[in-house]
Amino acid sequence: MENPFVFGEPVRGDKFINRKREVERLKAYILSGRNVILYSPRRFGKTSLILKAIEDLRNDIIPIFIDCYAITSREELAEEITRKVLKSYSSFSEAVKRLLANIQASVMIKTEYGIDFEVKFKKSSESWKDALDLPQKLAEERRKRVVVVFDEFQELSKFEGLLKVLRSKLQLHDKVSYVFVGSKRHLMEWIFRSKESPFYNFGAHMVLKEIPKEDFKAYIMKAFEMGEIEIKEDVVDYILSLTKCHPYYTQRLCFELWYLGKTKGKVEKDDVDEVFEDLVSDLENSFILLWETLTPNQRKVLIMIAAGEKDLFSGETIRKYNLRSPSSVQSALKKLIEKEIVSKNDTYKISDVFLEYWIRERFIEGKLY
Repeated sequence: MENPFVFGEPVRGDKFINRKREVERLKAYILSGRNVILYSPRRFGKTSLILKAIEDLRNDIIPIFIDCYAITSREELAEEITRKVLKSYSSFSEAVKRLLANIQASVMIKTEYGIDFEVKFKKSSESWKDALDLPQKLAEERRKRVVVVFDEFQELSKFEGLLKVLRSKLQLHDKVSYVFVGSKRHLMEWIFRSKESPFYNFGAHMVLKEIPKEDFKAYIMKAFEMGEIEIKEDVVDYILSLTKCHPYYTQRLCFELWYLGKTKGKVEKDDVDEVFEDLVSDLENSFILLWETLTPNQRKVLIMIAAGEKDLFSGETIRKYNLRSPSSVQSALKKLIEKEIVSKNDTYKISDVFLEYWIRERFIEGKLY
C-alpha cells in the first residue's frame, strides 16, 4: 500500500483531509462571481484546497493559475496570463485570431517539452495592460466562468503602479472570479483591508486555519489501520499535540512513522519521540542559520513565545527576559511577523512547529547538548 501521508506537494483525491466547509464556501464564492482573498501561513494547504474546489467545478469553469513568485516585471505578468489563456484553446491559430487581434505581442510556439507558447511584450509598449483583459475575453468566447488564481499575490505589490492598473482592469471582469492567495498576512491585509490600497475590499476574505483535531485524528487512525499498523488513540493524540494539527508538520511526521510502523507492525509513543527528534535534528543547521540573522531582542521574544509566556508585554515578563520596554517587544514582534517566523491570530505563535521545539529544547530546557 502506498504511503497515505503527503507533504511538500498538493494533496489530492482521497488523501485530502476534510476542509468540507472551506471547500463549499470557496465553490459558492466562485460560482457567484465573488472574488476571494485566501491567506494563511505557508504549508497550510491553500493550494490543496483550491485544487479540490476546482476539481469539483471542472465542468463549470476554466481555471488559470499564476505563480506570482516567478514574476519579475509587469510585462512578465501579462505574458504569463496571455500564455495560460492561449493554452486553454485547442486551436492555437483560433486563439491568436480571436484574442490577440488588437494586442501588440510576439508569440512563439515551443515544442521541446510538448506544445507551449512563449509570449513577449516590448517594455516600451503599453500593450501589456490589454493582456490583463484576456481572462474576461476568454470567458466571453467560451461562455464559461474563468477562475484566475494568483498564488502569492502579495509579491506583485513590489512593482510600482501595478496594483492600481490591475484593479482598474479586474473590477470590470464580470465573468471572471479571482482568487488571491497569500502567505504573508501583514501584506495581504494591507493590500485588501487598507483604504489606501487599490484593492481595498475587493473580495471575500478566507483565513485558512489548522485542520480540526478530530478530523485529523480520524484520518490518521484509518490510514494506519488500512496499512495494518497498530496505533492507539493516545499515540495519535500525542502526535497532534506535538504538531499542533499543522497540516504540513502532521503529514511530515506521520509519513516517517508510517514506514517505521510497516517495519515493526505498530507505532508507540517512544517511536513518535524518536522520529520527531530526528526530524528536528535534520533541520538544525537551517535553524542555526535563521537564528544568526535575528537581533538579540527578536531571539528573546521567540524564547518567550516558546516558553509559553501568557503576557509578552507585562513588566514581569519583560524583566525576566531582560528587555527594555513593551515597545521593544512590539518592535521585535513586528519584524518576526514580517519575516513569517511568528504569526498572530488570538495569540502570538511560532509558525514553524519544529523551530519552536528546537528553541525550547536548546534555550529553555537545555536538552540538546
